[in-house]
Amino acid sequence: MSRRAALAIVAALAGACGGRAPAPAAPGPVLDAAWPALDGGEVRLSELRGQIVVLHLFTTWSAAADLENDALAAADARPDVTVIGLALDPDGYTVVAPWRRGADVHFLIALADDATRAGAGPLGRIAQIPTTIVLDRSGRITARAERQLAPAELDAAIARAR
Repeated sequence: MSRRAALAIVAALAGACGGRAPAPAAPGPVLDAAWPALDGGEVRLSELRGQIVVLHLFTTWSAAADLENDALAAADARPDVTVIGLALDPDGYTVVAPWRRGADVHFLIALADDATRAGAGPLGRIAQIPTTIVLDRSGRITARAERQLAPAELDAAIARAR
C-alpha cells in the first residue's frame, strides 16, 4: 500500500474528512505577523498584500495535514495566491526540513514561534491540526477551518477571498 493510500485511510478513520465549508470569518483587523522561513529569511504577511494568502498550520506528524499538500500546491500555482505552510513542530528546522524533502513540498514553509504555538499570536488559539486560514488581498481573515479541507472547500474559500 502506498504512503498516500495509508494516509487517506488514517484520515478517514479519524473523521478528518468533514464535508462542511470553512467557516467564513467576520471581517477583522488586518493581520501582520512574521515567522522564520524554512529556507532562510522571514515570511512577513505585510509583504504579501495584494495576494490571497492561504495559511496552512500543520505538524509534520499529522496525516490529515499531509493529505492537503496536493490541493495546497495547486492553489499556490495560481498567480494571485500564496500558500504558506506554518509548521507548528517545536523542534522546527530539525524535523521540518527533512519532512519537506520527503513530502516534496514546494510552497513556502515558515516555522511557528512559541507565541503562535501557544495561541498568543495574531492567529489566536489553534484548536486542531490542520488549521487553514485564508486572508484576502488586504490581509483580513475571510475563512478559517480547523480540520482537513477537501480541495473544493479550499477553492471555495479562495474564491470568497477574491
